[in-house]
Amino acid sequence: MTLSQAAQHGINRAAVQRRVASGAWIRVGRGVYFVADRPATPRARLRGIVFELGDDAVVAGPTAAWWHGILARPPATTTICVPRGRHGIRRAGLSLIRRDLDPSDVRRRKGLVVTSIPMSVLDAAVLDGAAVLDHALLRRRVRLDEIIDVHSRYPRRHGAPRAASLIDAAITGARSEAERIAHGLLRSAGITGWRPGVEIGGYEGDVVFDAQRLVVEIDGFAYHSGQREFQRDRTRQNALVANGWTVLRFTWADLTERPDQVIATIRHALR
Repeated sequence: MTLSQAAQHGINRAAVQRRVASGAWIRVGRGVYFVADRPATPRARLRGIVFELGDDAVVAGPTAAWWHGILARPPATTTICVPRGRHGIRRAGLSLIRRDLDPSDVRRRKGLVVTSIPMSVLDAAVLDGAAVLDHALLRRRVRLDEIIDVHSRYPRRHGAPRAASLIDAAITGARSEAERIAHGLLRSAGITGWRPGVEIGGYEGDVVFDAQRLVVEIDGFAYHSGQREFQRDRTRQNALVANGWTVLRFTWADLTERPDQVIATIRHALR
């Protein structure tokens, strides 16, 4: 709690100092204290940071996405948004975004002020990759039109070009672009012996290694695939495996954010 919160409960500054001196309370920031016999969970630590930064601090980015339950684990770096021109504390593991937020992009959740789910997802995707956006869309935690609206309200913010490319990929599904990226990765890695778009047993394989009976399937955004497309892809994959082919699947996020891992997996399968 803060000094002002303590005062609201009849605990003045001298009483706070006595608790700190006795070890019952721990000072965790300027004017912020933590009861020593409680576990210092990630949620408690986040509350302490927000309390120290003041009333205009808003939890943002991947940290807000975690607070909303979109990310399973708290990020290593805590992201907080403060108004432009506002000075804040400097601390390892703390990242400040200076941005004047539209009221429609701010929510109160579990006792903290956080950016809305659309803004949290978009900012987290810019920092942590396309998979954040893809998973949130797929789980219907956010709609694509909400993401587009948020982006349009802050066209010049840091990371806006990256956000625009992610939105474009989500709109189109990005499958054809993902295939182009995959072909470029294979060429750059010097991997040969493959053919694009080859029909095998009535099904078309995206990248086919005939000699090793290996098929590499390329997906765009999972969100963009409906139930029919999902079932069709699994039926095709099962048919290929049943006929002695090895099938590898890579997503847009794999190709754009983990290209070295993609190439290593393909090399291993070829061996």
